[in-house]
Amino acid sequence: MRIFLLAGAFVVALSFVPRPANAAMCGSSVDVAAVATRTVYNWNATMGKGKLKIDKTYIASIAILRTYAEVNLDFPQGPIFQYWIKKSGNWTLAGGHAPKGWPASIAPKLDTMSALTSAGGKQCMNPSWKNRSSSG
Repeated sequence: MRIFLLAGAFVVALSFVPRPANAAMCGSSVDVAAVATRTVYNWNATMGKGKLKIDKTYIASIAILRTYAEVNLDFPQGPIFQYWIKKSGNWTLAGGHAPKGWPASIAPKLDTMSALTSAGGKQCMNPSWKNRSSSG
């Protein structure tokens, strides 16, 4: 009985421990950090090359379901989405739209989780995001 009381007290105590900033985004902190880092690197190395360099404050939200991820990047011109897939333990950019061949339920779930204004949105928000458009 004493063990159950101690375990219960431990669980309650853990609920009051502050969580890292990534906790607001949806997915394991390791996967969220990897997707965020790769998103910024990919943008700066390819899409933003010679133009706008971004940092993690441009990421409005990250939603991860199993081995699938959606990143919502916020720009003054509006949002840009990137879809990622985890292959062989590494996150790989899959494109600007959910690729064909993904399970049919994945993209809509990711969209709902990462949406900034729709019902159910804001649950995967990046706490360090700086709103740069009218999407938020």
